[in-house]
Amino acid sequence: MRKEDGKVRWYLRPTSVILLLFFVLGPFGLPLLYRSPKFSKTLKTVLTAVVIIYTSYLVFATLEIGRGLYKSIEELQRSLE
Repeated sequence: MRKEDGKVRWYLRPTSVILLLFFVLGPFGLPLLYRSPKFSKTLKTVLTAVVIIYTSYLVFATLEIGRGLYKSIEELQRSLE
């Protein structure tokens, strides 16, 4: 995925890939990581593990927030009855 003049496309540059992995696409950005020629195999493996851990944390935190909101709504409904 290179342009004709030898430059790497914007979405395969290291800064873009990191931003896409952690702020936009999450684990769906891993194919971009593995297509990027700027990362070594070791760094790709480490970043994959970090993205999986980060995504797992975000899912867990979202579930906890949802449970807390559900409990608050139930308490509010009970107090209004």
